[in-house]
Amino acid sequence: MTAEAVPDLERMTRKFRPALVAFFSRRVASHAEAEDLTQEVFVRLAQSQIGALDSTDAFVFRIATNLLRDRARRDRVRTAYRQSVEQEDGIHIDILDPHRVAAARETIGILWAAIQALPEPTQQIFILYRVENIQKQTIADNFGYNVRTVEKHISRALMFLARRMGGRA
Repeated sequence: MTAEAVPDLERMTRKFRPALVAFFSRRVASHAEAEDLTQEVFVRLAQSQIGALDSTDAFVFRIATNLLRDRARRDRVRTAYRQSVEQEDGIHIDILDPHRVAAARETIGILWAAIQALPEPTQQIFILYRVENIQKQTIADNFGYNVRTVEKHISRALMFLARRMGGRA
């Protein structure tokens, strides 16, 4: 900004400031925001070549209109981003509801009691296969059974647990 442009900017500030504040106040939520936008108009005017303009009135309000458009675009982008983040948050995170936690603990307790009620070899085979993720062949080798016998124990355990759990699962 040159020294001769400073008086022009001061003159324009006195002339346009009240009109710009009124213009922005009708279009934004708060007076402080209208003041900020008005200040931004004068910052942009200071960065431009004011003396080379034919119609400064039109130029000043063109800057003001463009600021409002930029603000609206920014708000749309921020809103879209905020909504996408809110949607993503609910996808992978399970909200810890105290009632759900208590119900799940109760169900696990009932399930564990039902597992404890299984006959001894069936209980061990079921735990090894379903909880420890050990292959059927390995279990069969350790117990001295064939794979088909291990499958029958697992099947019996599942049917027993399904009956014990009833409609809880």
